[in-house]
Amino acid sequence: MKTRTARVVLAVWEREMYDYLKNLHVYATRLVVEPLLFIFIFGMGLGRRVVIGDVNYLDFMAPGILFMVATNNSYQTVSLRLMIAREWDKTLITALTAPVKPFEIVLGYVLAGVVQALVACAVFIVLMSYIADISFGCIPLILLFIILTAAFFSSLAVVTAMWLDNLYQQVVFTFLVIVPMIFFCGTFIPITDLPNRVQPVIDMIPLTVAVQAVRMITLSIENPYLWQNLAYIIVCGVTIFSVGLYLFKRRVIT
Repeated sequence: MKTRTARVVLAVWEREMYDYLKNLHVYATRLVVEPLLFIFIFGMGLGRRVVIGDVNYLDFMAPGILFMVATNNSYQTVSLRLMIAREWDKTLITALTAPVKPFEIVLGYVLAGVVQALVACAVFIVLMSYIADISFGCIPLILLFIILTAAFFSSLAVVTAMWLDNLYQQVVFTFLVIVPMIFFCGTFIPITDLPNRVQPVIDMIPLTVAVQAVRMITLSIENPYLWQNLAYIIVCGVTIFSVGLYLFKRRVIT
């Protein structure tokens, strides 16, 4: 990456992170309360009466909640900010009057989504280690999965922000697509408990691949397909990023 490109990407990222830090008290409340509600209600409440195989339900659920946090803090933040920048602030058009390329703007937004997801996941890991005494295993490898998954959902946020016409459509899409994806990609129940007809579709979603792989890391289960899992998420992320970039050019420039 050229030095000028890196500077532009970091400038976009810095602007998004400035807004994030300015409202950190709001985000921090959400970071702590939202995942802990699921942990206390499902994990420590209902979960005391549930065992999946030989695994305690809280240990089973923790990796899924971790990626729910990653998904929410990458997809929702980027999609909302981009929609506002496109429809109300008009900052995207203003940015393009400078010598800035669409690729650099999109990459800056995706990078901001990844960093915010990492912060949220780091808070969650610390809280779960302290409150529930859960060990997530190889943290560097888990962080790699978080980065790749957050990059995928940040890129998906670019796609929806450029494809959908307004914020109301975006809310409906989130409710009908993103929320079910979070719930059915192995977060709360094993994929094998779902109907046979939908299992192949669920298995293809990068979130499912990430949750399953990190769950195996957390539970110290050998995964012979670990690097294939990482490669698959990378391919999906690059593909959806390319789609988002294409839609960005069509929606903003033309």
